[in-house]
Amino acid sequence: MWRVDLLAGRIALAPPLLVVLGLSLAVAGLLRERRRLLRRLGRERAEAAEQREALDRAAVTRERVRIVHELHDVIAHGVSMMTLGVGAGRMIMERDPCRARETLRVAEESGRQVLVELQCALSLLNPEDGPPGVRAPQPKLSDLCDLLVQVRAAGLRADVVTDGRPAEAGLALELSAYRIVQEALGNTLRHARARSAHVTLRWRPGFLDVLVRDDGRATSVPPFGPGLLGMRERATMFGGTFEAGPLPGGGFEVRARLPTVGETRPGAQRPG
Repeated sequence: MWRVDLLAGRIALAPPLLVVLGLSLAVAGLLRERRRLLRRLGRERAEAAEQREALDRAAVTRERVRIVHELHDVIAHGVSMMTLGVGAGRMIMERDPCRARETLRVAEESGRQVLVELQCALSLLNPEDGPPGVRAPQPKLSDLCDLLVQVRAAGLRADVVTDGRPAEAGLALELSAYRIVQEALGNTLRHARARSAHVTLRWRPGFLDVLVRDDGRATSVPPFGPGLLGMRERATMFGGTFEAGPLPGGGFEVRARLPTVGETRPGAQRPG
């Protein structure tokens, strides 16, 4: 009789055991599937990170190529001035030696500046770079007034202030400073919904600080957009620094420091 009871007890325990076994198998299967999903997500994240890195590299390359195109005109202008100076010095050498020596000295300085600007271009040159397109004269800091006229016509109150005594900076550096201001004001017009912007050119011994502030939305400009990448490349090309970000009291600020001591040197140590 007791054997019958034992058998009946085992039969009664069988369904719960089967349920436990089934749940264990189901949980094990879910854990395996979870591990597979995590591995797949890890691969997808790695691929997405590689794609973002490739897009960032492509954006930097495009900006560098555009900068080199502009520097081509600056270099061509410097070579022309150097050639004219050497020719003029040769022609007046016999009748006015003092004036000829001064003319040749200016041509020599122009040649040195051209070499520096050529090094800037070569440091950014893309092997697949195509022929430059536009041959219009490249702007300088003295052309900022015309830029501000355009910005005001677009509805943004903007002004520029020069702090300190302007130094001899070279056409390439002036072009980069102008483009930084132009791109910063363009971002303000496109993204910030600002009413006003203020540009400061702060000349100090050895460097030029370019500051552009607006009173718009502080979070409106993407942190790694092509415009900011281009401004950063223009600053670091001269061994300078670049910062951009929201202001504590609202608005957005772009700050670039461009070295002016001696001659600008691509890849020089950046100032602190």
